[in-house]
Amino acid sequence: FVSGGAAAGVAAAFGAPVGGVLFSLEEGASFWNQPLTWRSLFCSMISTFTLIFFLSGFRTGHWSTLSGGALINFGNFQSQENHGYTILHLPLFAIVAVVGGLMGATFIAVNHKLTLFRRVHINTKLKRIT
Repeated sequence: FVSGGAAAGVAAAFGAPVGGVLFSLEEGASFWNQPLTWRSLFCSMISTFTLIFFLSGFRTGHWSTLSGGALINFGNFQSQENHGYTILHLPLFAIVAVVGGLMGATFIAVNHKLTLFRRVHINTKLKRIT
């Protein structure tokens, strides 16, 4: 619980869920394991999303605009056209995430097959290194 809370707090403060996970693994966890990492990431994503949702609702009055930012801000980058994300953008982001996940899974599968090929067909120790 301490690691998840640390990840959620840092993620909400800076608007960076991965930064919260890295902080909690470095400072808040006594040991590292994969389920702890996924739980901390889930906590930090939910806390960041919740904070942005409520800040955008209170600041702009439009609850479907997800552009609230974080609690600690190191400056605003202003463009001439200020476009925020809305709820309608979430399906597009999900599609990009699925495509990226499939590409990563394909890379891992090809790498695994290449490793098996090298184990079977390359016999000397010198050739395995290079």
